[in-house]
Amino acid sequence: MDLRNQLDRALSPYLLQHADNPVHWLEWSRESLELARRTQRPILLSIGYSACHWCHVMAEESFADEPTAELMNEHFVNIKVDREERPDLDRIYQLAHQLLSGRGGGWPLTVFLDPDSQAPFFAGTYFPPEPRHGLIGFSDLLARIQEIWSTRRDELRAQHLQVQEALQAIASPHPDESGPAGAADDLIGQLAARFDAEHAGFGTSPKFPQAPVLMALESLIDHDDQAERMLADTLDAIARYGLRDHLGGGFFRYATDAAWEIPHFEKMLSDNALLLGLFARAARRWDHAGYRGLSEQTVNWLLREMRLDNGAFAASCDADSQDGEGAFYVWTPQQVRTLLPADQADIFCARFGLDGPPNFESRAWHPVISKDFDELTDGGRDRKAITALLDEALATLLAARNQRPAPPIDDKLVGSWNGLAIASLAEAGRLLGRKDWREQAARALDAVAISLFGHEPPRAVWRRGRSAQNASLDDHAAALLACLELLQWRFERRWFNLARRIARRIEQQFTDPESGAMYFTSVDHEPLLTRPLAYTDDATPAGAGLAIRGLLRLGDLTGEPTLLAAAERSLRAAAGDAKRTPLAYATLISAALETTQTRAQILLAGPAEQLAAMQRAADQYPAVACYRIPVLDPEDEPPTQLAELASAQSPLAILCRGRRCLAPIRNAAELATALRDEIP
Repeated sequence: MDLRNQLDRALSPYLLQHADNPVHWLEWSRESLELARRTQRPILLSIGYSACHWCHVMAEESFADEPTAELMNEHFVNIKVDREERPDLDRIYQLAHQLLSGRGGGWPLTVFLDPDSQAPFFAGTYFPPEPRHGLIGFSDLLARIQEIWSTRRDELRAQHLQVQEALQAIASPHPDESGPAGAADDLIGQLAARFDAEHAGFGTSPKFPQAPVLMALESLIDHDDQAERMLADTLDAIARYGLRDHLGGGFFRYATDAAWEIPHFEKMLSDNALLLGLFARAARRWDHAGYRGLSEQTVNWLLREMRLDNGAFAASCDADSQDGEGAFYVWTPQQVRTLLPADQADIFCARFGLDGPPNFESRAWHPVISKDFDELTDGGRDRKAITALLDEALATLLAARNQRPAPPIDDKLVGSWNGLAIASLAEAGRLLGRKDWREQAARALDAVAISLFGHEPPRAVWRRGRSAQNASLDDHAAALLACLELLQWRFERRWFNLARRIARRIEQQFTDPESGAMYFTSVDHEPLLTRPLAYTDDATPAGAGLAIRGLLRLGDLTGEPTLLAAAERSLRAAAGDAKRTPLAYATLISAALETTQTRAQILLAGPAEQLAAMQRAADQYPAVACYRIPVLDPEDEPPTQLAELASAQSPLAILCRGRRCLAPIRNAAELATALRDEIP
């Protein structure tokens, strides 16, 4: 193998950022692993991603340093991985880090592996170039690892055998025939114990939005006042303070403080996709004008800054610009007053806290909502006039901000994150009456279908005409939910067939035929240290929880009991784990609640021009899935339930709750009455 830095061939922008390092970086591949085995050098595995601030710091301090690179090149096979491109590797070695160190991981992740087995024997995250803050210097660490590998190799291999055994145990399902829905009360109790009553959210600092947890609370708010309060208070805090980009739209990764004021400034597609769905549903549920406006601003940001040429969405926006982390986003009062007329500047500074002390590094201001409109209108000032002044100020400042050096965009298409974004964008369009959003979602789904699911096996990432990596369960499950959401708008043959194909692959490639357990990687995936289960949440919902929800909904739509049975078997397969640690299984628990709360669905059939009134009646119940069934192509072998409906010659509605369906309904008035009677 050519011993040089080979990242100039990479698809990933993150790997390309390291192509000029003096380190002989390789990608994870059969050839690089074979090189490690042949030379008996330990693998230095470094995992990060493009928007990661500390990844950039470690690269500048250590990987760009010639003496450090010489140590790395002399003693190790150095492999660089983009965690967005290889979430399978990241999942395995983050868990290994936790087992080895006894604490949570993060990025950059630094792991040393046995060249024969790829088992880890030491793991950490960021290491400085010189010892500080209790951390060993990176060069000192390299020398120490090399010494231990040379003198205590047998001892290390005995240790990492224990790690392998622990990883295998974690990858074994723990079933419970009663299913995980019964863990909902324990989940609420644990969340209540961690709830920050002063600032909202869960835990202290750093404060993450924890979208999977918020989505689980959504599924419980009709039955638990405490769940509704925790959800509402947290959404209010996210909307009001520094996690939100008040000028340009979108949400940052997390807040560095407990009060949500100062963020880590990277923006991830996954976080924004999930928060868009949460705020759009909250806007409709509570008729909340502020949340509607926030949803519109988020979509505008997605379409303006994250949309790729093919209609899909980029992965992330970096935390850093050339002027440093946060420099693109923060302001001083002097900058504001230079750009705005006095009346606009006064209102903007009062609204967003620039009339108080600086909140960013004691020198600048990151805008947060400091005063409500009621406070701004004290003294009889007109609310409409205040709103107009603020709107003009925000537009002017955003235009000025866009002249600053902007943080780089990672323009990689990540399948799972795009699936989440498409589903949320389409759902927000349905709930808030924005047909244009659904059109954008449809274009993005078609791009994903071609770029990723147009391959066999489907691929996980795409960039500039190149696709790579086998799609995970997360990729399949998110795309399935995106298909089902868009089918409620237009029942397109290509989306329906893609949904059925994905469901078959989930059953055949990701589900254990004996236990029903769902795995993150497919059966035909390359062999790795372990095959991880897909049930636990991280920043995004667990793939198994999303897949179960998709199988349940597709099973309702098609009337195919095998899909429902597969979903229920998979729920039972991980129920024991969910009951032991419900906080880690919030998505699985909320998916299980779909089976106990009796899902509702409407199937409409007949001449399309005569179904508009029925559709309007159904639209008053956003939690009820509604599909207009067109004439189906016999070549697709449509399921019997839909084939029979598709032949209807007059308007027809079938309303079902779970597996109980009402008698056929023939007009909009009957449907409205049935919905009032059936839907709480």
